[in-house]
Amino acid sequence: MQRGDVVSELVVASEPMRSIMELIAKVAAFDVPVLISGETGTGKELLARIIHQQSERRALPFVAVNCGTLTGDLFADKLFGHEAGSFTGALRQVRGCFEMASGGTLFLDEVSEISPANQVDFLRVLEDGRYRRIGAERFLITDTRIVAATNKDLAVEVKENRFRLDLFYRLQVIPLSVPPLRRRREAIPRLIEYFSSQFAEKYQRPEVSFHPKAIELLASYDWPGNVRQLKNLVERVLITSSGRQVGPKDFPADIHEALSLPAEAAEAQGGEAGVDAPLKSLEEVRIEAERRAIIAALTRTHGAREKAAELLSISPRTLRQKMQVYRIRLAKGRAA
Repeated sequence: MQRGDVVSELVVASEPMRSIMELIAKVAAFDVPVLISGETGTGKELLARIIHQQSERRALPFVAVNCGTLTGDLFADKLFGHEAGSFTGALRQVRGCFEMASGGTLFLDEVSEISPANQVDFLRVLEDGRYRRIGAERFLITDTRIVAATNKDLAVEVKENRFRLDLFYRLQVIPLSVPPLRRRREAIPRLIEYFSSQFAEKYQRPEVSFHPKAIELLASYDWPGNVRQLKNLVERVLITSSGRQVGPKDFPADIHEALSLPAEAAEAQGGEAGVDAPLKSLEEVRIEAERRAIIAALTRTHGAREKAAELLSISPRTLRQKMQVYRIRLAKGRAA
């Protein structure tokens, strides 16, 4: 995997992510703002990089800014830059992110955290296409594509008067909503396989396999930290495990606790006694995890297929097809 090829870093193993990638392929070539929403750890910056890489701006800079760490003059300085002598300690001219991203893409992470005062300045740049460094007299023209990301619902932030409605509409020309990992559990086996191979290569270690019971347990976990948390777990386990196969016994204590998995049970389900058990293929494990997720969604919605499809981030048609393939039937609102 070449470092510059960010598309290869994204494992597309679920219908929601395939839909997102199809939309990106349609809009990347057009210089319209994109707003990516999703929980922390779902890969919003990676998607922003893919948008940049698939655009006509790919040969020019991609500049990322975390808006959650900036406020007031720090925000203005970071985005617009300053002239020498414009304030105490400004010993030389410094370019801002708009200038550094000229011709390329400016990625604004945690855009919901921009203060109201800074929102005004930012909106003015989007409307006029020009800005000034702090302490400068002349305006600079910006030719930068804006991709923003948020882990908050900006529509709610607008209603609560924490985010400007006009700025919201400016940013959300193309909205992308990334579902959390718990709503695309079918991707977990593929992600585990990919990360295992990635870290084995990175650390020059033999590749390890995950025991089917370990994959089954990980597929049942809700992953509050999403893909980032799963990736960190695979890296941690690959470094600390001593065998060629990872079982529940190799999970860190916090995962044991979250899964309500006592150490004795972990040993029995993935230790020496379980290594010789018949192995299932990753495809079989994926199918089992997907079938359980569908049954759980149908049970939670009392058999309402459209609501269940919404919970699973798939279309009602896809749900019907999978129910036929997996022979899932409804009886008085319960799935079996």
